[in-house]
Amino acid sequence: MWIACFRFEFNTMMMFDTVTRPTSEFPHPLSRVKQPVAYKLSYQIVDSLIWLGIRDVINGFRKHHLKLRPATYLSGYYSSAPDLPYGYIWSPHLVPKPKDWGPKIDVVGFCFLDLASNYEPPDALVKWLERGDPPIYVGFGSLNLQQPVQEPEKMTQIILTALEETGQRGIINKGWGGLGDVKEPKDFVYLLDNCPHDWLFLRCKAVVHHGGAGTTAAGLKAACPTTVVPFFGDQPFWGEQVHARGVGPAPIPIDEFSLEKLVDAIRFMLDPKVKGSAIDLALAMENEDGATGAVKAFYKHFPGKKSESEPENEPLHAHSKLHSIRNWFGCFSG
Repeated sequence: MWIACFRFEFNTMMMFDTVTRPTSEFPHPLSRVKQPVAYKLSYQIVDSLIWLGIRDVINGFRKHHLKLRPATYLSGYYSSAPDLPYGYIWSPHLVPKPKDWGPKIDVVGFCFLDLASNYEPPDALVKWLERGDPPIYVGFGSLNLQQPVQEPEKMTQIILTALEETGQRGIINKGWGGLGDVKEPKDFVYLLDNCPHDWLFLRCKAVVHHGGAGTTAAGLKAACPTTVVPFFGDQPFWGEQVHARGVGPAPIPIDEFSLEKLVDAIRFMLDPKVKGSAIDLALAMENEDGATGAVKAFYKHFPGKKSESEPENEPLHAHSKLHSIRNWFGCFSG
């Protein structure tokens, strides 16, 4: 945490995968503020609520481990930090850096793990994929454990019916919440336990998921039109950004999830213009390297700390040509 780094005079840069610094361009992702005039205020409100919840823990740490005085009752959690640089781990092509953020704030790009290169898919999955058109992926990740789907059988039936009505094949990620428990197997549906997104999404026509930052990034990198079904946290924010960039419909909050809305969302994603927008965004993101961007941002703010033996412009990892979006959709790049 920044308090310990500040106490021991370490060079510190804050890194986040969601918005924390105030801006007048959009509200805090954990707020539900709709009026633009209140966007900046929403950060102070959320910040204060977070601080009230963790103040005792932070002050105990300050007192017993850092030998610092307790922060005051009115001190904000982030606003009490010194003037530190901030880095945000998302693509500027998805969420451009707000114009009212100063030079100490950087948007460095998404970070990805290359899991696809070492993944060996089961034969059943490979054969199912080869038998027909690319499917639509539907899954809600670990949310089935953190916040279980309340009626998994009903939700599964909605998904199956929506796929049938739109004439699509689908992959359902079962997770831990009972989603995808089908009494009678369907040829047009594959029930999946686990699979790296960077391998699977390149083989999908579109994706429907909870809107976590990592899953959203993986889907967009694979040029998948995206429908976000947010459960909580910053997921509505990512759904709104996807919709604003024209690569998916408006998000469907989980408590509004219905057959009609899912069918409409699938049809939206099947529009060739939406697919074209998704390909354009993926091509723009292709050469981004959030890990390298974060390192460069750090050294920009602390230029005297770079090792003389460190390469100047070499990326932290080589991009896999096998899984390049340009290899899959290069014919659309003009």
